[in-house]
Amino acid sequence: MLIYTTLLDQTDHEAIALEMVTNIFSRLRQKDLEETNGGYFEYLMDQGTAIILFFIIRTPDEISFRYDYNVPDARHGTAWYSVTDTHDRTTTDAGDEQYVPVVSFVDMPAALEIITQFFLRPEEKPAHVSWMPADFFEWPY
Repeated sequence: MLIYTTLLDQTDHEAIALEMVTNIFSRLRQKDLEETNGGYFEYLMDQGTAIILFFIIRTPDEISFRYDYNVPDARHGTAWYSVTDTHDRTTTDAGDEQYVPVVSFVDMPAALEIITQFFLRPEEKPAHVSWMPADFFEWPY
């Protein structure tokens, strides 16, 4: 099973080992986020279906995740955000007009667990946090 990684400006859609990904992630500093603050992990299934775990990093201890299940030829895929509160619907600009739920940010230890769970079982949303569908939130557009 291959997971492709795009991590800030350090890797671009490369299949790299989980240990390398968590090592890079755990050493992130604020200065690493000056050029870009996001990326994703992608698992490609049969017939072009992709499961993607997107992330946006506001600070090394504020990381937002979105889990997307994308089916080709479907009008809409499904997307869920990591949440620490299942009632708050507000969003915030996490940089470069990338809006995410205010309650979607987790700290580095939680982020590493989410990433690890995704690499081990990408077809399941990581159980380390709660997830809410994207259409639950109040988007500014």
